[in-house]
Amino acid sequence: MADFVRTIIPNRASWPKFPTGLDSWGQSGKGQFRAMTQIGRTWEESYPPIKYDNANARKFFSYINQLFRNRTIFTISHYHLLTPVNTPIAGTIVVNGASQTGSTLNVTSTLDKILKHGDVISIAGLNPIYDITADMAAPNASSIAISPPIFAGGSPATGAAITITAVKFRAVLAENIQMPSADKNLVYVGLVLKFREVP
Repeated sequence: MADFVRTIIPNRASWPKFPTGLDSWGQSGKGQFRAMTQIGRTWEESYPPIKYDNANARKFFSYINQLFRNRTIFTISHYHLLTPVNTPIAGTIVVNGASQTGSTLNVTSTLDKILKHGDVISIAGLNPIYDITADMAAPNASSIAISPPIFAGGSPATGAAITITAVKFRAVLAENIQMPSADKNLVYVGLVLKFREVP
C-alpha cells in the first residue's frame, strides 16, 4: 500500500475526529444515546491558492482524482500526530499477551519516557490507530489505556511491535472533498481534502 503523496503542502489541517454513536431526542428534550462500535476517524486538509499552470498542481489534481475515482486506500501520517508529546523517546514497547480485549492493552515497555494522554500508536497486525487515553504510570508500565477498544477476536499477537512515532493511518479520500475553482487571475482556490480512516 502506497503512501499519500503531498505534492502540494496543506496550510491547514483539522484534528482527526471519531464518528459518533446514535442520538435520539424526545419532545421533552431528553436524549437517548446508543454507543456504536464503528471506528474510522476523519479529518480535513485545506490547501493554499495554486496557479493554474503550475505543473505540480496539475499533477496533484490528477492524482487526487485518480485516488477518489478508484477508491484507493493509502497510508498517511497526520501532520500534528507525527511525534509523541515527550519526544524524543528511546526504547521499545510491545504487546504482552494474546487474546486481549477492551480499553487496556498489556505491554512490555523499555521506554525512557512515558506516553502521554493524547499520543497515538499503531500496533503491528492491526489496522486502527489508537489514542492513549491516560498518561502511562511509568516508562516501564505493564499496561496502557487505549481508544477505540480492542474488540473480541481482534487481539494483536503477543510480541507485536507498537509504533509511537510517524504513525500512519490507512485512509481513503472521503466523498465530500472540495476541488478548487479558479478566479479571473487563473489562480485555483478552495482545495479541501477530507480523509477517512479505513481500519
